[in-house]
Formats: sequence, C-alpha cells, structure tokens
Amino acid sequence: MTEIMAQIPGPRWAPQVVVLIDDETCVLNVNRTLAGSSFDSISETSQLNLHGQLHPACDGRCRFNEMWRKAWNSLKNRDSVEWEVDDPLMNRLLRLNLSKTPAPAAIERERRQRHKLLTVTDITKYRREYELLVEQQQALIRLLMAQGLNSQSSAEMPFDEAGDTGNRLMARYVTTERSLSRQLIEAQETERKRIASELHDGIAQSIGAVKYRIEDNIAGLARRYPDMDLEIFDGTLDEIKNLVGEVRRISRNLSPSILEDFGIQVALEWLCEEFNNQNSGLDINCSVSISEGETSELVKVAIYRVAQEALNNISKHSSATHVEASLEHTGEAIELIISDNGCGFETDQALRSYDGKAGLGLGSMRERVEATGGTFSLKSSPENGVVVRAKWVNSSLEPSQ
Repeated sequence: MTEIMAQIPGPRWAPQVVVLIDDETCVLNVNRTLAGSSFDSISETSQLNLHGQLHPACDGRCRFNEMWRKAWNSLKNRDSVEWEVDDPLMNRLLRLNLSKTPAPAAIERERRQRHKLLTVTDITKYRREYELLVEQQQALIRLLMAQGLNSQSSAEMPFDEAGDTGNRLMARYVTTERSLSRQLIEAQETERKRIASELHDGIAQSIGAVKYRIEDNIAGLARRYPDMDLEIFDGTLDEIKNLVGEVRRISRNLSPSILEDFGIQVALEWLCEEFNNQNSGLDINCSVSISEGETSELVKVAIYRVAQEALNNISKHSSATHVEASLEHTGEAIELIISDNGCGFETDQALRSYDGKAGLGLGSMRERVEATGGTFSLKSSPENGVVVRAKWVNSSLEPSQ
C-alpha cells in the first residue's frame, strides 16, 4: 500500500506576542519572547493603532476589526475575552486574548496610563496540520474502499478488519490534535506565570513603595505642622492600597501560586472561599475529595481554570442564590461539577462566538479539558440553572502526560 501518512514536524509552541495597549488601542509595549519571526509589524514606536499596524492598507471594514470592536466592547462586562479570527489579509489564523489591567477609579489618569493586555497567538500551522491529517485520513479511507471493490478477498473481509487502518489513523489524528492543543495551553500558562510575576514583583511592589513614601511625607508634615488637617490624604492612600490589592488579585488569577504550592484541593477550596467573599448574596457549597498524586499538573491547571471560569460566569450572569462545586475521584475517573440555581441560558446560543465557533468562555473550558484527555459537558435551561461537568478517566490522569 502506498504510504500516505507523513511525519509533520512542528514547533514546541505557537508563535505568540504580548502587547500592552492604551484606551485608543495604541501600542505601549511589546513582548516577543515567544514570537520568533512573527508579528514584526507590531511596534511601540509606531503612531498607528494596533489595527493600523496589522492592516496598514485596510479601510477598517475587515473581519479582524469587526471582531476586535466586539471584543473590546465586551470588556465592559468582564475582565477578559478570547476569540479566534481567520485573517485573509495576514493569511493567518489568530487566537487573541484581551484583558483589563487595573486603574484607580478616583484618580484622573493620562490616556497612556489606561492599559489593556493583548495576547496574540498564531495557530495557523497547527490548524493546517489538523486539516492535513483529516485529508490524509479521508484519502486512506478512499484507498481502502477502492481496494475492497477491486479485490474479492477484500470483499469477504469483515468490516472491522478492513477499517482497522483507518481507525488507527483517526486515533492518531485525535492524539495529535490533543497534543498540539496541550502545547498551546502549556505556552499560555508559561506566559501567564511570567506576567503574574511581573505584576506581583514589579508593579505591585513599586506601587507599595510609592505608598510608603507618601506616608513618610505625610508623617513629616504632621511633625512640622501639627495643626494641619492631613485627613484629606486618607482617600488617596486608600485608593493606592486598593490598587495594590487589585494588581495582586489579577496576578493570582493569572497564575495562582496556591495551586503550585498546595495542590488542587487547597486551591479549589480557596477559589470557592474567595467567590463566597466577593458575592455576599450567593451561597456556595464546596466539596473536594481527591488525592494530589492521582493526576498530572496540567490536569490540575485545567480543573482550576474550568472552575474559575464557571464561577466567574455565575457571578456575572446567573442571578443565582446557591452554587454547588465538587471535585471527586469516583473510582474510575476524576469529575468536576459546578452547578447553580440561576436563570440559565440557551446552550446552543451560548456555545457560539462571533464567527460561529466555540463560545468565548465555554469554548476555552472545553478546549482545556479535551486537550488534557478529558470530556466536557454543559447542561442549561432558563428555568433550571447551569451544570458544568468535566471528567478525566484514570488512563488520562497519569503524571507523565
């Protein structure tokens, strides 16, 4: 039989660039650590906004700009948004993640101090590899069918035996797809850790130092002018304190150190406690019963991210009064279940994004689960709330994966 399947080399990660932009989408800073030779057109020295740098000859009526405006507007109601766009002008398939950075509400700030963080990943090569594998699988099936029609012995062969090669190729395709998705997720987590470290050890520490200097100066004024009313600075100090807390909160959400330090059981309990503290009118019951040695680190991260996104959706959209969160080892699998008694939604509509692909938050959850060998399901109705389930059978939980 003619050899159809080819070994397809690929990079260890997809080309990725992280961009800091202001409220007018002008580029303030660019990190190209994982970019390779991609995204050279993005520069902090250009006078053009981000779209102008990516599409210098475009009149603005392109698919990229349409989805960009929708994603930008959606940040009014959430902290981050993720989507994909097939860009014919750049001849690339891009995955973009746009998120807020904190700013004190009571302080007037210059235009270039209101920041948003954008991560752009070029997944063109991976998607083309998927398509090539599908084409190869279809070609092999056609070849097997043709041989079956031309051979009497093949006609007498049982279907399972005749289709075994095609089944193996399909299994290889699924395995490769999951492997590539897993590499993308690992690269994203690495970048999250780097950004979280810079926020916590850089920006938060600098803001804290500014706060201490202001307090020292106020103390000096109090000694020199004991009759001066210095309470007018209390509001400013409170704003700075809140800003430090917000930076650290974002840092924890980007890369929760508690997960690395104490494991998924403590991390999930802490996440539920934080959710309860931030939603006073919402009761949550958290139940965790697993052993840390039962699962790989990547699966633990997937569990945490799915729970984080599900609770975030409940907080913002559900109007629920009670939430159940459980993570248990049922004997043959580990299963995460997040359910609420809220207003629910139409599942089909929620699972669609701007261009008809998997929905923004829900698609991210599904991708993380399936990339780590699990299965994801969601049930919802306007009357019965939402139930999110993620399940990993024992064979997918080995630490080596």
